[in-house]
Amino acid sequence: MAPSFDMLSSLPDSLLSSIVSYLPFKEAVRTSVLSKSWENIFKATKNIEFNELFFVRFDQPADDETREAQRRAFLDFATSWIDNHGQNVLDKFSLRLSMPNRNAVGVIERCIAFATQHGVKELELDFSDPDWNENIIYYDDHEALFELPRHVYDHSCLEYLKLFSCSFVATDTVNFHALKEVSLGWMEVRLTAIQALLSNCKMLEILSLKKCWNFDAFEIGGEILSLRKLVVEKCRFQFDIFKVHAPNLKYFKYSGLMNFFVLELRSMVMEEADLDFSLEFGFEGHGSFLYHLLEDLHNVSVLTVCSYLLLVIPTPMEPMRTHRDMNVTHLTMKTALHENEFCGITFMLNSCPILERLTIELGFAKHLFGYEPVFQYDPKRFWIDDVYIYRCVRHTLKEVEIKGFTGTANELLVLSYFIVCGSVLKKITINIVKDDDDATAAYTREVAEILLTFPKASPDLEISIS
Repeated sequence: MAPSFDMLSSLPDSLLSSIVSYLPFKEAVRTSVLSKSWENIFKATKNIEFNELFFVRFDQPADDETREAQRRAFLDFATSWIDNHGQNVLDKFSLRLSMPNRNAVGVIERCIAFATQHGVKELELDFSDPDWNENIIYYDDHEALFELPRHVYDHSCLEYLKLFSCSFVATDTVNFHALKEVSLGWMEVRLTAIQALLSNCKMLEILSLKKCWNFDAFEIGGEILSLRKLVVEKCRFQFDIFKVHAPNLKYFKYSGLMNFFVLELRSMVMEEADLDFSLEFGFEGHGSFLYHLLEDLHNVSVLTVCSYLLLVIPTPMEPMRTHRDMNVTHLTMKTALHENEFCGITFMLNSCPILERLTIELGFAKHLFGYEPVFQYDPKRFWIDDVYIYRCVRHTLKEVEIKGFTGTANELLVLSYFIVCGSVLKKITINIVKDDDDATAAYTREVAEILLTFPKASPDLEISIS
C-alpha cells in the first residue's frame, strides 16, 4: 500500500494562509490540531475575530470571580495572538467585549492599533452588553462604552466600519474615502453626525442603524447619491418624521415605531423593502401613513410586511388597494392569520397584480389595545363570500409557502382559497411547525393532508408537506 500523503500540507504556506482565511475564525483556530505542519498556519489568517463569548458563557450561572477569570483568559488570548501573528495584511478584524472596564482598555487599544497597522479593510468593534434587553426601544440611558481611537481616522483604506456602543467623531471621517459600509448600534447618533458621515464618505453604499437614538427628526438626503441599502432597526427618534432622499436606494428595511414616512426614491431603482412595526402600540390614523408608504414603495419587486400593517392599513378613508399597482413579485407576510388580518391580506393581494410568489410566516401575532376591525364580516365565510379572485391569483401566482403551519381553522381557510382559486399555481409548500410531541406533530400533519382533498383550480399544482 502506498504511504498516505497529506496533499494540503504540501501546499506553500502563503496558499494555506489564504485557505484558512476563508474559514470562520473559530474554525481556523481548530485547524491547528490537524497535524504538526498545521500547528501555526491558522495564525496567518487574514480574518481575525476576538469574541468574548468564546470564553465567557453568559447563558450559564457564574460568580464574579469565575467571570473575571474567563474575561482575563480572553484578553490574554487576544494579546498573545497579536504578539505572534504572522500575516502582514488583514482583511477583517472583529473585537467583541461587553462592558469593558479599565483593565481591558489597554488591550482594546492594542488590538485596534494592531488592526490599523496591518491595513485592515473591515473593522468591527462591539462593546454592547448581552444582558441589554433586545426587545425594548427605550434604551437611551446607555452611553457608548468606548470611543474610537484618534489614529483610526487616518486609516484611509478602511472599507467596512461597524461600531456598537463605540462612539465616533463624524466630522473627522474625511479620510474614509474607501468606506462602503457603516453599521452603528447601541449609542446616541445625532442627525448632524449621520449627515457628516454621508457627506464625507462619497463611496458609502450601506448604512445600518441598530438601536440608536437621538433627539432629532430623521431626515437625510441630497448628499447620499451612492447609498444603495438603508437599514434602521429599532431606533428611537424624538420626532415622528422619517424622511429620506436617496435616488439610488435599492434596499430599505425599517423596524420600529410608526412615523410619517417621506421616501423620495427613483422608482425604477428600488428593489426590496422590509417593513416591521411590531413595536408599535397605537393605530389611530396610521392606516393612511402606511397607505402612502406603500405608494412610495410601489416599484419594489420583493416586499415583507408585518402583522401590524395587515391590521391597520384597511381604512374607510382609502380604497382596499393601493392607487398604483405594486410591482411586487415576491410578497412575505409575517402574520398569525388572525381574522382581524384578513382584510389586510386581501388588500395586499389586490395591490400586487403581478405577484408570483407568496410566503406566509406564521407566529407573528400583533395585539392592539382597543382595536376594532373597520369592516364587519363572518370570518368563517370571509374566504368564500367576501373576497374576489384577485388578478394575481388568476394569472400570475405560481408558488405559495407557509412556514410554521399548526393546523388552525384560519390556516386551512386561507390555503383552501389559493388551492380552489389559484388558476396558475404550480406549488404549495406547507412547513409544519416543529414539535417535540410526536402525537401533536402527527395530528398537525393529518390536518395538513386534508388540503390534498380539495379541488384544484390548477392542473399543475403540487402540494408538499414537510
